[in-house]
Amino acid sequence: MRNFYWLIFSCSMVFAAGERANLSIFTTPDSAGVFLDGNSEREIQATPYENSAMLTGKHSVFLLTENESFVPASYDFILQPGKSFEISHDFLRRNQAHKAYSLSPSEYHIELNAGFSYFAKLDSSSASKTEVPFDFRLGLPLGLGARLSFPVKEQEIKNFAFGMQYNYFPLQTAVALDLRHPRGQGFSAIRAAILTEQNFMFLNLLANLVYEYSRQDKIEVYLRLGMPVEHVFLPYLAVREKIDLPLKSHLLAIEPGALLQVSNKFSLELAIPISLIGKSTDKGFGFYFGVHLDFAFHTKKKIKEEYESMVIWDVNVVSNREYRKFCEETGCEVPAAVTAHEDDPVVSVSLNDAIAYAKWAKKRLPRAEEWKALAASFSNFDDFCKAITKPENISDGPIVNGVRQFAGNVAIWLLPENEHSRVAAFAGSSYKDSQEACKQKAALTDISSPSGSEFIGIRLVRDL
Repeated sequence: MRNFYWLIFSCSMVFAAGERANLSIFTTPDSAGVFLDGNSEREIQATPYENSAMLTGKHSVFLLTENESFVPASYDFILQPGKSFEISHDFLRRNQAHKAYSLSPSEYHIELNAGFSYFAKLDSSSASKTEVPFDFRLGLPLGLGARLSFPVKEQEIKNFAFGMQYNYFPLQTAVALDLRHPRGQGFSAIRAAILTEQNFMFLNLLANLVYEYSRQDKIEVYLRLGMPVEHVFLPYLAVREKIDLPLKSHLLAIEPGALLQVSNKFSLELAIPISLIGKSTDKGFGFYFGVHLDFAFHTKKKIKEEYESMVIWDVNVVSNREYRKFCEETGCEVPAAVTAHEDDPVVSVSLNDAIAYAKWAKKRLPRAEEWKALAASFSNFDDFCKAITKPENISDGPIVNGVRQFAGNVAIWLLPENEHSRVAAFAGSSYKDSQEACKQKAALTDISSPSGSEFIGIRLVRDL
């Protein structure tokens, strides 16, 4: 009796393991890479992401944008049988210092930096200095940006600067060119800067190199090294070297500080510059308090695109005869499986070969959304699923909703976003499945090796 109960328990566990659930992931910004269950290879489909064939139980997902300005994210969750689970994630920007490089390459947005600085000179005969720096930047696509800044010194705007910036994102590096104008006069200086922010191991490095061409040429080097805490708090230590050219004086400032990312659009900075080293009249100490705001033009979650029925489906899957003709005309290698009956569906064809065949036929593979829309048009799959043990002639069976053998004969390849992906998606059930399994899998998608399988064939669509 104990063995009987154990058998029932084992069978129920196997059945539960085969149940499926739906997972949807939305992110702002979208097009983020999706890594499921610790897999080092990202999913073919970036966000917005949907997988209606997830196994139930515990899962994890890691989300990563190509733009390093955003903090990666991870989630642990449990999928219930027959239920849908949705993740909506708004990526948090990494901490950004005052006037630091932070423009995104693909979105329009407005960036504002403002603050208050106080500097007391050691020489008691010299007056202390206060300044309210204000920096405005407009982010444009393709890594371009426009900048306007005007510091308020001693309650008066004495000069302002405007310029352009180009950001090279694979290296998180920017090149900026500014013109500085004293109020009511022509330009007094041209500033060229190289700005870079990199993350290595558990540290964050920000480096600015500025050359100012003016009546008194200057060079300024700024290095900031921080250790992020939970990605939203960044204590740092910075050094700033100011050199007048020709070398007559210089000043090295030590600047401990910290950044706090309050939200995705708002961060705070507090620093205490101490200028005690160098040949300069500006030796002293002070503090800086800054606010960084970043307003993206598209802040709403991008809703997943709904694919309308704007394609024409091939009635039949591709046959051995049709695929052999393609190989004869293009010189490709004929798979061993193609030597079977000419009117049987072609199988064991790799994803890349299926894509090549589609291009030769002047059509394409269907997208997952298009296939799911067609699957939803069937009330059941009784017309297709029957007990068979090998592929059948592609012309056998009725035509329902414009296609023949939607399920039960062979599954089909789906169009990937990346033709060279190591993971490939397919849809539907095949002759390998029992009648009940055929009906259960008919409306599902799954993944397989892109090298091909004996139960995956090809069905093409044509855009209207």
